[in-house]
Parts: sequence; C-alpha cells; structure tokens
Amino acid sequence: MERSVRRTMDSLAVLVDFVRDFLEAEHLTKDLAFELDLVIEELFTNLVRHGGSEGDIEVRLERTGDEVQVRLRAAELSPFDPTAVPPVNISAPIEDRRPGGLGIHLVRKLCRQFRYEWHDGVGTTLAVVGVNDSCSS
Repeated sequence: MERSVRRTMDSLAVLVDFVRDFLEAEHLTKDLAFELDLVIEELFTNLVRHGGSEGDIEVRLERTGDEVQVRLRAAELSPFDPTAVPPVNISAPIEDRRPGGLGIHLVRKLCRQFRYEWHDGVGTTLAVVGVNDSCSS
C-alpha cells in the first residue's frame, strides 16, 4: 500500500489511519501498530523538519513474508540521512546529553534493516520491521 501525504505535521493523523488500514488488509495483528507508528512518525517528522524541501512525502508499506517494509520517499534539497545520525549514549547522565536523537535510536532498535539513499534530489529511507518482533507480544 502506498499513500502520498502533505509535508506537514498534520499528516501524522492520516498516517496512523494508513497503518491501521494496512494491518487490516494484510491480516496482521494490531500489536504491530505501535512499532510501525513509531518508525513512520520519527522518519516523517525528520523529513518535515530537516528535509529542506516542499511537496508531498510518499509512504509505502509492504509485507514480505515475516517483515514489513516501511519506505518514505520525498524531494530533499540536500541529503538528510537518518541512518548517519550518531548513536546515542544512553548510559550518559541526562545532564550530559544533547536533546534529540532518541527517536532514531528507537528506530534502530525496532528495525531489522535501516537504510537511506539519495539520488537526483530525492531521498528514500527504508526501515524493515519484523512481524513477530513486536514489543507488544
């Protein structure tokens, strides 16, 4: 399934509905919704905040066996590679940490694969979530 949404934070509600429609169409448990929502929200929010461009964002969900591929594709003035965000030292005292970065940290923890490509002004982020890896199970 694929949905194209406006590059605004208001589109997050549309994406939540999109995830529910996908889960129903694929006969997947709603337990997987938490992981898919978190991954999409983090990646989408980064595109809105850091993508430096206008236009819609394409979000694609595809089931392949025991995995769900989450693909976000959008025009970007320059590459914003979420996979290149430095790892967070979660052991550091809170007062020594910089704000931000925990969303990407969680995406890395939830996903079996996490990749980014940029060609001709278009960035594509792929995150793969295991169907049976759900935190809710």
